[in-house]
Amino acid sequence: MRDAFAGRDWIEAGYGAAWERARRYFPGNTYFVRPGSYFMTHGFDADGRLFMEVHESAYLTLCVENCRTFSPGSVVEAYVRMLAATDGREAAAFREKVGRLEPYFRDQKARQDLHRALGESLDVRLFKELREEDYHMLAGGLMHEGMHAGLDDALVARIQAEFKAGERAVQWDELRAFMAEIGYHSPFCRWAEGDIEASWGRVEALLGNLEALRRRPVLRAGADQVRFQQTRARAWAFAALIRLRMREIWQSARRMQDLAGSFRKDYVKSAPPPDVEKLLIILDRDTGEFATAAGEAIQTTEFVVQSLEEVLNQWGAWAAGRRPFPPPITDSKAISKQVKAILWPDAATDAAATLMMRAGQELEKSRTSS
Repeated sequence: MRDAFAGRDWIEAGYGAAWERARRYFPGNTYFVRPGSYFMTHGFDADGRLFMEVHESAYLTLCVENCRTFSPGSVVEAYVRMLAATDGREAAAFREKVGRLEPYFRDQKARQDLHRALGESLDVRLFKELREEDYHMLAGGLMHEGMHAGLDDALVARIQAEFKAGERAVQWDELRAFMAEIGYHSPFCRWAEGDIEASWGRVEALLGNLEALRRRPVLRAGADQVRFQQTRARAWAFAALIRLRMREIWQSARRMQDLAGSFRKDYVKSAPPPDVEKLLIILDRDTGEFATAAGEAIQTTEFVVQSLEEVLNQWGAWAAGRRPFPPPITDSKAISKQVKAILWPDAATDAAATLMMRAGQELEKSRTSS
């Protein structure tokens, strides 16, 4: 998460400090709430001290399920259990995450074959990323709550009470925290888009490695067969990582949009200051446009991933003797051309940053006046 931020934003905008404050909630001032009605939230105990609640939610459940499933030593057992279930829901979700690597998880021998094919480094990375999918959503929520923790407990209680009583048009502490969470997801998406680009670079190199086998009339047993299996498995692994990042980008895009909408609904009265109202309108527009553009880029990228899988299937048919020739090299070049044409959007968060600063100014006024 830290690497996604410019140094100035991390320090001057207060993200680093908020993250460190959020860490101090654990373990003594944090509660798990079931059934949950939020994602994360905060409150005050009988002595007026701030505490944090982590609610049971779809985000948290997904993170827990991924953590349990994608442990290298137990993934086969987990998938076998899913396959034996009657509804098939978990097995379908598992297949969606691992893509064409799915046969490697049916038994322990296949799992060992996958480890050898990927090599230690990629195998460890693949499982780590699958296990930690959507952790960035938890990090965004913790950043949100860390912003609250930077305020004096009595000041927060007074601001909230005045807002509920209709004495304030905007609940400024929530404005700063909501905008901080939106601002967090923007650099995360840029980082994830860069990670997708890097994975495509590895895929292109792997497709180039397959071209060295084209000179063979048939794939020879031994070293050539091993090389082919390794190359194809690694390409499938990078396809799975690309899809994982796309899911996370979509989660972030939707979260930014939801945060903008829910803040206006819950924490703004009928007549906010004109500059705040204008910025909120811009924020609604920008988060909506980003979600739309991200969705289009995700659809296009998924189409290219499917094209990659088809090319690898044709290579597999040739390697197994079911096809007289490998797929034409133009098919691999077409994938590279399509990848270069994908336009990932940049989330516009100027409005969020300005609102976050505006909220900070109002909070400082409230602190000094008290």
